[in-house]
Amino acid sequence: MRKLIVVASVAASLLLGCDQKSTDKRETLSEALVAKSLSNMVPVQGGEFLMGDFGPLVGEKLPFSINQDDKVLHKVVLSDFLISKFKVTNKNYKEYSKLTNKRALPVGPFMKNHPSLLSDDYSANVTWQQAKYYCQWLGKESGKKIDLPTEAQWEYAARSRGQYLPFATNNGELLPGKNFPNQDELDSYTDGIGLPFYPIGKFPPNPLGLYDMGLSGSEWTNDWYASDYYSHSPVNDP
Repeated sequence: MRKLIVVASVAASLLLGCDQKSTDKRETLSEALVAKSLSNMVPVQGGEFLMGDFGPLVGEKLPFSINQDDKVLHKVVLSDFLISKFKVTNKNYKEYSKLTNKRALPVGPFMKNHPSLLSDDYSANVTWQQAKYYCQWLGKESGKKIDLPTEAQWEYAARSRGQYLPFATNNGELLPGKNFPNQDELDSYTDGIGLPFYPIGKFPPNPLGLYDMGLSGSEWTNDWYASDYYSHSPVNDP
């Protein structure tokens, strides 16, 4: 009986040792992901700008979009904030999923047929709730207030503090082959489908140092959608 107890004790020690190593490794990976995410945050000085489709105010005086829910230009005043210079990549989200035991992103037929879109340096294709959980996890782990940007914060940052810039590139213009992929590059980045998906950080950032806003993949903001929101949204930090 004594021999069995000793063996059992040794086995328990081995299990405890393995558990401790696993926990230590998980904490190290978590700290690395959080540290990297925080280091990518760019400070944005707040200010006042006109939010909405400003096309009628510039150039040919024509709307930039066919949407009707962005036509009410309205004054917005924002406080200072920080925003990540990169979108969350597939690699980031895979690491987060492992650390939190979340389900991996489902791979549908479209992604299976175009595996490049699943590469580590492409933006993660997630639901609004998944994006929200990711931000909340970063906030909990870092002890900081982290959330999705509001639509106003996103537009203000994409337009380099609210300037009349139609594209969030280094010069406000879209120049294929220089600050955006040309068609051949898009074909090669997307296994021939030619859609605007490409590795994050591949082209120059906007003047604030933010990459690919509104250009590769899609992004979520914190707001709930309402078609008439621009008509009655608050002026200060909506």
